[in-house]
Parts: sequence; C-alpha cells; structure tokens
Amino acid sequence: MSNPKSSSSPTDRKRAEAEEKMDPLLLRDDFQLYLRVALLLSVSVYTAIKVNAVVVDPYLDEVFHIPQAQRYCLMHFKDWDDKITTPPGLYLLSYVYVGFVQSILPVYRFISKNIPTFSTTPTGWETKPGYTSTFTHASLEHCSTGSLRFLNVIGGSIFIPWLVYEIYLYVQSPYHQVTPPPIPVVVVAGPGPGGSLADPKEIEKAKRKTELPPGVGPKEPAPKVDVIEERMNYEASAAQTAMNVALFPLLFFFNNLFYTDIWSAVFVLLAYRSYLLYSPWTSAGWSFLSLFFRQTNILWTIFLLLLSAIRILKRLHPPAPSSLLHHHPLTLSAILGRAGFGGMYDPSIIHSDVSDYLKSLLSIVISGYNNLSPILIAVEPYIYVVSLFGFFVYWNGSIALGDKTNHVSTFHPVQLFYFSLFTILSTPFVFLTNPISLVVTTVKSFLGSPLKAISTITASLLIAGAVHQFTYTHPFMLADNRHYVFYIWRRTILSHPNAKYAGIPLYLLSSFFVYRQIGIKPPALPPSIKAINPQSSAVVYTTHTITFLLAFLAATAGTLVLAPLVEFRYFVVPWVMWRIHIGIGNGQAEGEKSWWRRNRVGGVDLRVWMEMVAFLGVHLVTVKIFLEREFKWAGTAGVQRFMW
Repeated sequence: MSNPKSSSSPTDRKRAEAEEKMDPLLLRDDFQLYLRVALLLSVSVYTAIKVNAVVVDPYLDEVFHIPQAQRYCLMHFKDWDDKITTPPGLYLLSYVYVGFVQSILPVYRFISKNIPTFSTTPTGWETKPGYTSTFTHASLEHCSTGSLRFLNVIGGSIFIPWLVYEIYLYVQSPYHQVTPPPIPVVVVAGPGPGGSLADPKEIEKAKRKTELPPGVGPKEPAPKVDVIEERMNYEASAAQTAMNVALFPLLFFFNNLFYTDIWSAVFVLLAYRSYLLYSPWTSAGWSFLSLFFRQTNILWTIFLLLLSAIRILKRLHPPAPSSLLHHHPLTLSAILGRAGFGGMYDPSIIHSDVSDYLKSLLSIVISGYNNLSPILIAVEPYIYVVSLFGFFVYWNGSIALGDKTNHVSTFHPVQLFYFSLFTILSTPFVFLTNPISLVVTTVKSFLGSPLKAISTITASLLIAGAVHQFTYTHPFMLADNRHYVFYIWRRTILSHPNAKYAGIPLYLLSSFFVYRQIGIKPPALPPSIKAINPQSSAVVYTTHTITFLLAFLAATAGTLVLAPLVEFRYFVVPWVMWRIHIGIGNGQAEGEKSWWRRNRVGGVDLRVWMEMVAFLGVHLVTVKIFLEREFKWAGTAGVQRFMW
C-alpha cells in the first residue's frame, strides 16, 4: 500500500510542512468567540430596547453627556458644559458614529420601503428633526438618546469581548504566543549610559555565578497532552472569559446608558493588545486616545511604559529559565552581580516573600541604569504621551476639566483595600479550590517563617493605620441615594463608630488572595509547541512575576488612591486587567488531577461557568430594579432610579 505522503506532489508536501511550522496563532479557530458575541449582542439589544422604552429621557449623568454629544452632532465643537469633568472623546466618537449611521441611511430606507416584513426603527431613534445624509455634518435625527446609547452596546458586546479574547490567549495560552521582532541594532548598542552591552563573555561568566547548577532544584515535568485538544480548550476558555468580562455587572449595565466607562476600557485594552503584539507606537497611539475618555487612563499608559522597559531588559538579558519557573533563594550579592550586567531578579509571585520584592526592585534599578539607552528607546512612544498629558495638567491647572472644586485629589489609600475586597466578592468562584489546601497555603504564607510572620503583622498595622487615618465619607455618597454604594456605606462603615476597623482582617485576606491569584502561572510550554514555533515570546512566563505585579499595583494605586469618592465604576479597568491575568484551572496550582480540571464542560472550567451565571443573575436583578423600582425626590420633577 502506497504512502499518501509519497504520492502527494512536492507543492502539497511544502504546503503541509509550512502549515506544521506555522505559528499556532494563525491556526486558531475563533468560532467560540463568535458564538458568544452573538449571545451577548442578543441580550444587550433586548435590554437596550427595554431600557429605551421605559427611560426615554436622559438620566443622571446622561443629562450632561447627551446634550454635549448633540452639540457635537451639530458641529458646535466650541460649546462646552463646564460641569463635565471628562474629555470629549465620547462625544467625538459619537459624531463619527452618527455620521456613519447617516451615511448608510439611504440603504436602510430603501430596504424598509421595499421589504414589507423588514422591522421599523426602534422607538426613540428618530425623535429629532433636521435630517441630512452628509457625513461631515451630522444632524440630530440619529443623535437622539436611544441611538447614542446603542454606541455602548457596540463597544460592550463586540469590542470588549474581542479584545479580552485576544489578550487572554496571548498572556495565558502557551499555544497562542507572539513571535517578537528582532531587536533593533540601535537598541542593542545605542549611545549613552548603558547603551553598549558589556562583553558577552563577561555576561555569561556572571550568569554562571548567579544561576543554579544544572540539575539543581525542581524540574518542570514534560506534560503529556493532546496539543490540538488543549489548544481548543484554551480558545474555549478565552472565549468564555471574554464573555464573562463583558457581562461584568459594572460594565454590562452601562451598555444601556450613555456613559464613558465602556469606551474608556476599550481603548485601554486596544493599547495593551498592541503592546503584546510588539507595536509600541500603535500602543502609544491607542493610549493617547484613551485619555480623551478618562484622564486616569494615563496610569495605564505608565503601566505599559513599565512593562516595555522590563521586556526590553529581559530580551537583552534573558533570565535563567529556573528563575522564571521556580523560586530559588539567591543571595543578595548574586542578584546584584547579575544586575550589574543588566539581568533582573524577577521570580514568580506565588513563591516570593517580602525580601524578594525588595531584591527585585533593587535589581530593576541597577539593571535599568546599566541599560538606560535601550530602555529610553523602547519606551519613547509612551514618554511622548505622558509628556503631553503633563503639559495638559499644567495648562489646565488640574486633572479635571470642569467642576474642579468637587474633584480635588485626596490621598485615599484605603481605596486599594476596597478594590481587593470588591474583587473577591464580585467573583468568588474563581478562588474555589481544595479547602484544606487553601487553609494550609494561607497559614504558611502568613506565618510560615519568622520573616512572613513579621510581614503579616506589619501589613496588618499598615492597613489599620490607613483605615484609621484615611477613611473618608465623601459628601456626594450621602447626598445621592440612587446609588448602591450609598446603602452599602451606611450599613457598614457608618453603622458604628468603630465599624470601619472590622474590615482590617478582610482587607488583609482579600488583598492576599486577589494579588496572589495573578501569580498562578500558566503551564509549561509543551515540547511539541516549541518545535512548531521556537521563537515564540514567553509572555506566559512574564505575567505572573513580581515585576508585572508591581506595575499593575502602580497603575491601580494611581487610579484609585487619589480619588476621594468611593465609586465602583473606578474599579472597572483594574478589575478587567486583573481578571484577564489570573490563573484558573490550568493544572499548575492544584495539580493535573484536580477535580476542577477533570470536570470541565466544553473545555471550560466549571468555575468560569458559575461566574457567568452569577453575572447574568446580577444583571437581570439590577436592570429590573432600575426599570421598576421608581421613586421621587421631594421638590424635584421626574422619577429617580437605583443603579450602580
């Protein structure tokens, strides 16, 4: 019997060989994502129709946003409401969106006239006169409340799940890595301090002195997996995670209102995706555009700047594989010796203690100084964005555009603890694991050694001091009973003069679990994948380390700590970034034979499915309350509604 391969033509054989060597990223099947986006759109459109039928007029902050967008629709770009504190990105995007809608309107009208069964325009979309088909001068016909709200349906149900899906695969899946471009010569040997690398022989000598000898330390087992099945499981997990993030109640609810939250998150994710694809100028461009939606997005530009600096250091001086996969107690002198030649000490979060963070920070400073020119070249695009933002703040006199008196920056470190507690309560299912293992791990982490015990006591005292000194009750929280935080705050922090101190152990535990979850590393890269794509960037080995957590904490703290008002919407972007990077059911933290690993449905961990059901339930309840639980304020016209 003849061999099929031998009978095939040389062209077919070359094509088959090319497909075998092709980057797995090019072979992926995105059907799982398309299916979930269709489901998201169905739920979003149905909810939008219900909301627009009941809440016809602009509500709450929409009273400022919608009239401003309508001014832009009429090209009155100089008219500005001084009570609006955010830049005009949403209104500019609305102008483009409405112009696009009106440019295709003739096609819509032709179809509606010639096909009797074609559905008519939903109520509230054509409520204003002044139609024009000119793209450059959008009228108010399709700049009404209902049509402007639909812009967020597009962003929240299409763009956010697509971006989360892409990013999740890049940072979690060993089968979907990015092939990095060659390092430019100007980066390798640029002028100035640290621009030229040290003698390669000296570098290798230093590495040999600071790395473990071959065979020392635990070895990473070679996993026996079905490559195609596992790759499809990662795609299914990425698609379901993308759907869950889009369903996150704080995001999904604002699909139905004309707020800035949806598109602010979209542009931050676009910038991060471009960073992962080694496109720094594109990433900086998206970062710049994100500032037009929310000023605090500058912190996520700085986040990408820090990651870019760390990445170029690791590409110039690749760390030892053992330091990426395991924790080894290297001495300070060994760490400093490697840092002197540009190498960083960057162990995994999950195996590190306080001393490792101090060592890592010290090695970053030293290695960064010794490679200053390459770093400056790598972060150049982001420096321009940060500089332009600094000039804006200097010119404006404040980070807020309008109503500066009610938006004064205040040092509010307890916001970080509110965020960690909110995160663990909003999605508790991702933390489910063997309870005995969970208790043992927690006790060891807090009290496993004298240093850990001292660190736990110190952290508890710092949290207690922050709670005592910096627990604020902003007047806006008590003046507006339409938001859930009003009732939560009154029943917790304000329920008793000492009630705020009851949260100290909760803040300690929630911070430990939330930030530790980032350190659960993805599985080892299978040998079969290494053979297919040996040049893949090891993104999966650099997003669970200390340097990533430090960059994430810097961005999160910068976003929250200076905000005097406790507002759940401020948590959206940090939560989304955290949710994409946490490890769930990858078999490393719990073992390949864990119950959760063996009982996946459709290739997706059961905890992720439970998260989806919970988010849908919260969404249904909040929308029902928003639409049906109306109440009135004395002396104020119109009805009020409960919302986030």
